[in-house]
Amino acid sequence: MKEYIHKIGYTLFFAVGLLFNSCTELDLVQEDAASSATWYQTKDQFRQSLNEGYREVFWPLDEVYEGMDDDWQRRDVLNAIKAGNISSEYAKSNTDWSNLYKAIARVLVVVSQLENQTVLSAEEAEQYRGEADFLRASYYSYLITHFGDVPFYEDELSIDESFDIERTSKEIIKQKLYTYYDNAAASLPLSYNGLEYATKGAAYAMKARLALYMGDYEIAAEASKNVMDLGLYELYPNYAELFEPTTKNSVETIFHIARNTDLNVIRNDNVRDFLPRNHGGFAGRNPTWELLASYECVDGLPVDESPLFDPKNPFKNRDPRLLATIAPFGSLEDGDGLEPKDGSNFMDIEYNPHPESKEVIDFENNVVIKNQDTRSIGAFAAFNGLLFKKGVTKDWKDYRTDPDLIVIRYADVLLMYAEAKIELNEIDQSVLDAMNMVRNRAYTNSSFENPAIATTDQTELRYKVRNERRAELAFEGRRYMDLIRWRLAEKALTGFTYGLLNVTADAEVSVAPTGPLMDDLVNEGLWFWGQTPEIGEDGLPDFSNLLNAGYCRTLNVTTFPERQYLFPIPEEDRLLNSNLTQNPGY
Repeated sequence: MKEYIHKIGYTLFFAVGLLFNSCTELDLVQEDAASSATWYQTKDQFRQSLNEGYREVFWPLDEVYEGMDDDWQRRDVLNAIKAGNISSEYAKSNTDWSNLYKAIARVLVVVSQLENQTVLSAEEAEQYRGEADFLRASYYSYLITHFGDVPFYEDELSIDESFDIERTSKEIIKQKLYTYYDNAAASLPLSYNGLEYATKGAAYAMKARLALYMGDYEIAAEASKNVMDLGLYELYPNYAELFEPTTKNSVETIFHIARNTDLNVIRNDNVRDFLPRNHGGFAGRNPTWELLASYECVDGLPVDESPLFDPKNPFKNRDPRLLATIAPFGSLEDGDGLEPKDGSNFMDIEYNPHPESKEVIDFENNVVIKNQDTRSIGAFAAFNGLLFKKGVTKDWKDYRTDPDLIVIRYADVLLMYAEAKIELNEIDQSVLDAMNMVRNRAYTNSSFENPAIATTDQTELRYKVRNERRAELAFEGRRYMDLIRWRLAEKALTGFTYGLLNVTADAEVSVAPTGPLMDDLVNEGLWFWGQTPEIGEDGLPDFSNLLNAGYCRTLNVTTFPERQYLFPIPEEDRLLNSNLTQNPGY
């Protein structure tokens, strides 16, 4: 085994157990990313090796693919996180661990070769070192926020060292990472004239994210303010359009991984699962009712306090980001002439989960078609009636969509700045301005005005900024770690997932639906929700009142044990290295 690792020139060995399982997924030594010193003879070879660090596989997201948080569910199937049964063989954590240590090993080769290289100018070498510091800081940031203490090293390991390396305290590692980000910010340019590498702003922004996750609010506030003071970024004027595949590297984007269908670099997370069934999709990955309930009404109040909320029309008079994130139906605002049983145009076909709407309009072809997105036609239509809309466009129907993978954007920075200052109880006009900038953009192009945040009470603002992050960043891979760092995962991910009552499914349009959904809800004039869900003081919706009244059903039971606040250290690695201890509870 040691001879094999030596031959491939790969310096990281504590993940060797996974290398044998995943080497078909990632080429360990590619011609354009060699780990041998003989490779680094030209500027282009240095550039190509650093380019490896921008591969999407090295920038893992959390909930987007698996439904790990309370914004997502996959019909009635539970992810291991919400089932509460992840172990040291959990596929996601093992894959992320393996991939990130591969990435670290590759970057460290570049770092070592930069020490004595003779082909780069001083300016080029400084920039490349800045990129390398940015990349390894970002990789390690993910590891320590998800796994806690991890093996940490700054130089290439010998094979013998890789068998013996121990875990280093995350408190020690984070200080190193702050320094890496500072070095990167000092070395990297503001932009690259169209090229898309890490920049000064990206270094500051990612440092702010790490500091916020680690509870270092002074550092988070300072780093966020550094981004703001650059004056380079602004909020894209149209929230919904920002996430569409045609919006590339926008004025709001600070760091992203580019995708391109022509180069076969596409979003590959089973896009068909997100598509409506009327568009040939499966409608299998759904927003939760909790996400739908979490958005404020247009008066700035939660649904259980606002006189504007109508449980029969849950999209009516709501934060415009809701209508851009979840495919709406029913009446949306006063005077629109719509009723609870009406649908809306989604990608040129009406979306309507109402059980009596067995036919819908194909607006593109001006015809009426059978409605595959109601459960009275198809048993596998969305179990809770909801579909994601954010960023979903008609090109998804080819299953080759290529939106940017936005790692961090300016709205996130503004909210990080606000949250850090709130936690420090340093609340001033800049905090309110940062939050209201994000909210103002949300209300642009709508018929409503932003109910601006004016309170300076710390408790009230903490609630506001947390709810603002949920509304603004839904579907972007941030909610899971927000729940983890706020220590809300045990509450948010313990309970039930909810869905519509059962209804008979019959593909014949002429056959009237029957069953509890009709008897207990629709025929009683109570569609969509029989009553208003309650919102807790921490912003988490509670549907127990609807359940007790018989207006919905549970799809499955969720549980989040305390041990899952950290991922487990992969067992295969611990078998190879007895010095790797395990996180508590695994």
